[in-house]
Amino acid sequence: MHTTKLRKVGGSVMLSIPPALLDVLHLTENTQVGLAVDNGQLIVKPQTFPSYTLDELLAQCNSSDDFADEDMEWFGAQPVGKELL
Repeated sequence: MHTTKLRKVGGSVMLSIPPALLDVLHLTENTQVGLAVDNGQLIVKPQTFPSYTLDELLAQCNSSDDFADEDMEWFGAQPVGKELL
């Protein structure tokens, strides 16, 4: 078991994770993690975010749905800058 100290950094308290644990968990600096308390223990889990292909995203769209009024206004708007048409 590794041990570490909580340290005050500015207005926050920092938990330093030893490099050996980072290697085992495949974590690096700036990895986003989630924190939870379970039965009095702090649980730190890497956050994963889904990655979608364009086809997967388009499959979720219903092309028969009506557009909102603000969308229709945007579709019919004239260019206001140097947009490529």
